[in-house]
Amino acid sequence: MEQISSIIYSRNQRLFCSIRLLIDSICRVYELNIYFRRYLRITLNINRMNNFKRINTIFGWVTFLIALGVYILTLEQSVSLWDCGEFISASYRLQVVHPPGAPLFLMLGRLFSIFAEAGTNEVAIAVNMLSAVASAATVMFTFWITSHFAKKILKVDLNTSSVNLGDAIGIVGSGLVAALAVTFMDTFWFSAVEAEVYAGSSCFMALAFWAILKWEKVKDEPRSDRWIVFIAYIVGLGIGLHLLNILVVPAVFLYYFVNKYGTSVKNVLKAAVIGFGSIALLQWGIIPLTPAIGAWFDMIFVNSLGLPFNSGVLFFMVLIFVAVIFGLRYTAKVNKPIANLVILCYAFIMIGFSSYSMVVIRSIAEPAIDMNDPQDAQSLLSYINREQYGSRPLVYGPYWNARLTAIDDGNTQYRRGENEYQEVGTKQAPVYDDRFSTILPRMGDMSEKSNYYPIWCGMDDMFMKINRLEQQTKADPSNTELAQQLAVAKQTKPKFSNNLKFMFNYQMGWMYWRYFMWNFVGRQNDLQNVTGNSQHGNWISGIDGFDEWRLNAPMEVPSDMQYNKARNTYYFLPLLLGLLGIFVMYKRSKMDFYTVLVLFLFTGLLVVIYLNQPPMEPRERDYTFAGSFQTFCIWIGLSVLFFVDVLKKYANKTVIASGATILALFAAPFLMASQNWDDHDRSDRYLAISFAKNYLSSCEQNAILFTNGDNDTYPLWYAQNVEGYRTDVRIINLSLLPTEWYSSALRHKVFDSEALPMSIPADEMVSGKRDYVRFYDNKTFPQNQFYPLDQVLSYATSNDDRKKEYISSRSEKDNYFPVKNFSLEVDKEAVIATGYIPAKDTGKIVDKMFWNIGRSGLSKGDLVVLDVIATNAKTGWKRPIYWTTTTGSSVYLNLDKYLRHNGLTYQLIPVEASRNLRGMDDMDLLYKRLMVDYEWGNMDKGELFLDDKAQLVPRNLRALFVQVADFYSRNGDMEKATALIDKCNSSMPEKVLPMRLNLKALSADIYYRAGQVEKADSFTTDIGNRAFEMANYYGKFKSKGIQSVERDRRDNLDILRNIGALTREYKRDDLNKKYTDLYNQANTVY
Repeated sequence: MEQISSIIYSRNQRLFCSIRLLIDSICRVYELNIYFRRYLRITLNINRMNNFKRINTIFGWVTFLIALGVYILTLEQSVSLWDCGEFISASYRLQVVHPPGAPLFLMLGRLFSIFAEAGTNEVAIAVNMLSAVASAATVMFTFWITSHFAKKILKVDLNTSSVNLGDAIGIVGSGLVAALAVTFMDTFWFSAVEAEVYAGSSCFMALAFWAILKWEKVKDEPRSDRWIVFIAYIVGLGIGLHLLNILVVPAVFLYYFVNKYGTSVKNVLKAAVIGFGSIALLQWGIIPLTPAIGAWFDMIFVNSLGLPFNSGVLFFMVLIFVAVIFGLRYTAKVNKPIANLVILCYAFIMIGFSSYSMVVIRSIAEPAIDMNDPQDAQSLLSYINREQYGSRPLVYGPYWNARLTAIDDGNTQYRRGENEYQEVGTKQAPVYDDRFSTILPRMGDMSEKSNYYPIWCGMDDMFMKINRLEQQTKADPSNTELAQQLAVAKQTKPKFSNNLKFMFNYQMGWMYWRYFMWNFVGRQNDLQNVTGNSQHGNWISGIDGFDEWRLNAPMEVPSDMQYNKARNTYYFLPLLLGLLGIFVMYKRSKMDFYTVLVLFLFTGLLVVIYLNQPPMEPRERDYTFAGSFQTFCIWIGLSVLFFVDVLKKYANKTVIASGATILALFAAPFLMASQNWDDHDRSDRYLAISFAKNYLSSCEQNAILFTNGDNDTYPLWYAQNVEGYRTDVRIINLSLLPTEWYSSALRHKVFDSEALPMSIPADEMVSGKRDYVRFYDNKTFPQNQFYPLDQVLSYATSNDDRKKEYISSRSEKDNYFPVKNFSLEVDKEAVIATGYIPAKDTGKIVDKMFWNIGRSGLSKGDLVVLDVIATNAKTGWKRPIYWTTTTGSSVYLNLDKYLRHNGLTYQLIPVEASRNLRGMDDMDLLYKRLMVDYEWGNMDKGELFLDDKAQLVPRNLRALFVQVADFYSRNGDMEKATALIDKCNSSMPEKVLPMRLNLKALSADIYYRAGQVEKADSFTTDIGNRAFEMANYYGKFKSKGIQSVERDRRDNLDILRNIGALTREYKRDDLNKKYTDLYNQANTVY
C-alpha cells in the first residue's frame, strides 16, 4: 500500500489533495481499521491543511485547465456565424469593427493569430482560442471568488494557511462546484468556443471582482489601495472589450465601503449612490465626453489654427496628463488620500481606455474593414456613441404608433474635408405626438418589430384585429372603409399598464428570466420564438407533468423534433442549489450576500432596463446576461456549505463536506455537462466558411455581390480577409450602404476588386444630404411612361433648386424623384462579350430593361445601388451584379424579373426570367453548383448540430435541390433528378436536419416517376408516420388565439391526405390503405 501511494504521489502531484481526500473518505465510510487510516494519512502527510493557500491556488488552476480542455475539445475550427467573421478578420489584419468597437479584443486576437499559419483556418482557431482562454480564466476567478466567500461563511481567517480538513474540503468543494457550473453553463459555453467579445468581457468582470476580494485581504496594509487602482485599470481596459464590464463597479464600491468603513446604513447608502454615480459617470461622462472634448479641441486646432487633423486631440491628451500629474502632486501635498486615489483611478481608467487609439491609427491606414472610418475626432465621437444605431429613450418617449408631428434640427454635424472640418447639416430630431408619449417608454420601436408589441403588452385583440384587417385590405385594396378601420386600429393608444406589462412580460420575463431558467432549469429547444408560443425556445425542467401544466403543451417530443440537441433538462437541480447557496450566504455573511446580489442584478435586470429591447430581435440575446448567470453560479457553489451546515451534527464534518461536494457536482456541473455537450460541440463544424465560399463561388469573376445581414456578410469577409478566397468579388452590405463612409469606401480598390462604377459624385452623397429621397409627382412627367435610370438619378441628386420641392418641411427644399417607371438601355454586344450569358440565352437579351420601382422613397443606399447598376450598364456590363438569395425580395428594387438564380445568388442580367421557373432558367448551372461546386461544412458526416440560424441556408439549398430535381424529372432526365435527391440526402442527412414533409413528399414523387420504388416507399412511409405523429402531437395542445397550433395540425393532416393520393396514383395499395386509414383516424379526432 505504501508503494502504491508513493507511485500515485510521484506521478500526479497536482491531484495530491483530491487523492488524499478520496482515500480518507473511503476509509471513513467503510470504517476501516483506525491504524490503517492513520498509516495512509502519514503516507500522504495529512494531519491538517497547513498549506491551504497553495492548495486553493492549485485548485483554481486545475479548474482553469479543466475548462480550457473542455473548450479546446468543443472549439469551432473555423469561423462561426454572426460577428465572429468580422472579429477574426479584423484581428488578423488589425482592422476596425462595428461601433462602438473592441480594440483590446482585436489587439489580443492579433497576438493569438501570430501563432497561426497565415491564410489558413488556423487563424480562426487562434482567435477562437482567445475566447476559450478568457473563458477558462473566468472559471478560475469564479473558483477563487467562491472559495473566498466560503472562507468568510465558515469564519476562516482569509490570510491563514492552516485550515481544518473539513472546512478545507467545504471551501474547495464550493469553489469547484461554482467554477464547473460556469464551465458547463449553456450561455457561457456558447461564447467560449467562438471569436466573440463576451468571453473576454466576462473575464474582465470576474477579474475586477476578484481584485476587490484580494484588496480585502490586505485592506489594513498601507499600500492596499493599489488593488483599487488595479480595478480601475481593468475597468478602463474592459471598455475596449465591451461596455458590460462597467457593471461590476457598484458591487466593487459596496464591498469597498462596507469593509473599509463598516456596515452602517449611512455607508451602504453612500456606496449605493457612488456606485450608481460611477456607472453614470463612465457611461454618460468619461466614455462619451472624452472624445467629445477631444473633438472640440480638434475643431479649434484644425479650423481656427490651421493645424493638422487630430492635433487638438493630442493637445487634449497632454492636457489630461498634465492635469493628472498636478492633481496627484497637489492632493499628496495637502494630504487628501481619497482625492489622490480618485485621480489615480481616473488616470488608470484613461490608460485602459487609450486602447481606442488603435481604432484611429488603423482607420488612417484605410484597411479593407474600416467601419465608420473613424480616423479623426469627429468620426470617432460618432463611432463610440454608436450614432448609426439610433437611440431608445429611457425616461420619456413615444409609443410605437405615435404620429410624427415635426422634425427639429439638432446639433450641427461635421465631416472631415480636405484641410478642415466641414458642416454637413444638422442631425434631425423627430418630434412625435405628445399624447402618444409616456414616462419609462418601453414600446417605442417604430420598425416592423412594432407589430409584435400588442402580443406582449395585453393588446392581443388589437393584434388579431390588425392582422384580419390587413388581410382584408390586401384582398380588397379599393375598399376605403377597410383602410380607414385599419388606420384607426393602428392608432389605438396603449395604456401605461400595457407599457408595464410589456416590460415585465417580455423584457424581464421573456428576455431575461427565460434565459436564466434555460441555464439552471432546462431548455425546450433553440428555435427562436417571437410570439411566446409553447412550442419553441421555452424553459422546461424535464419534469413532464409540471412542464405540461406550465406550458399547456405536451412534453412527449415527436420524432420530427428529436434532432434538436438543444433540448436540455436539469430538473431544477442547479436552481435549487443556487437558492440553497443564497440562503446560507444570507444567513452567515449578509453583507457579502448583498454585494453578490448587486452584481447579479446590475448585470441582469439593470441591463434589461437599459437596453429597452423591442420584440423580434434577429437572434436570442442571452449572451448579454452572461455576467449575471456566472454570478448565480457562486451561489450554486456555496450550496455545499448549506449541506455542511445542516448535516454537521449527524456525521464527521470531513465526510459531510466530501459528500456534499460530490452531490453538488453531480446535481449541477456534471448534469449540465452531460446535457449540454452535444449542442455545444462545434469541433467538426465548418458550416459558415463552407457556405461563404459557396456564396462567392456562385459569382463570376470581378463580381459585385450585395448582401444584407451578418450571416451572409461576415463569413464572406473572413473568407476574403483571412483565407484569401475570391478577393476579386466586391461584397457590399446593404444595411451599411446608407452611410456616407461606407458608400465612399466603394470608390476605392479593395484586394483584387477595383473601385465600383459610380456616377453620382461623392460630395453629393455625404451625411445629411439625400439620406432619404421621396417620390413626388410634380405633374410634369406622365406616369405611364418609362424614363432612363441615369436621368432619374441625375434629377433626384441635382443641386438645381428648380428640381426640388418642400416635402418634409416648409423651411428647406428636398430632392425627390418624379417618376416610378425606370428604364435601362442595354448594349447587347457588350453583354455578350462579357461571356456570362449562356449562348442559348443571348437571343433573349432585351434592348431595354423596364420596371416600376414599387416604392415611394429611396434611401441613400438605394440610390447607390441604382447608380452602380446604371453606371455599370453604361460602361459595358463589365461587373456582374448579384444579390445573395438570403437578402429578401425587399432589396431587389423590383428588378425580380431580371434576376437569374445561380444557386446562392441572384444575378442581374438583361434577360427576362421565365415566370414558371422563378429565375431558375439555367438548370444545368444549378445542377453543377449543387452536385460539384458546393461544400457542405461536414454536414454529410451526420453528427453536426445546427442551431436555428445555421439551418437557414441548408433549408434553402434543400428546397433548391428538390426544385431542380423536379424540373429534370418532368423533362425526362430521371438520372439527374434522382442523383440530385440522393446528393441532397447524403450532403444534408435528416439526422442533422429533418427535411420538411412537403419537400420530402415531392422527393418521393420524383423517385416514383424514376421507377425507384423502394426509395419512394421508404420516403412515403417516413412522411406518413411523421405527419400522423405530428397531427396527434398538435392535437394535444390546448392553446387558442395567437398561440393556437390549429394551422400546424391542419398542415400535417393535409400532408397525410396527400400521401394517400400519392400512393394511390402510383398504385401502392398497402401504403395507400394504411395512410388513408390514418388520415381518417386523425381527421376524425380533429
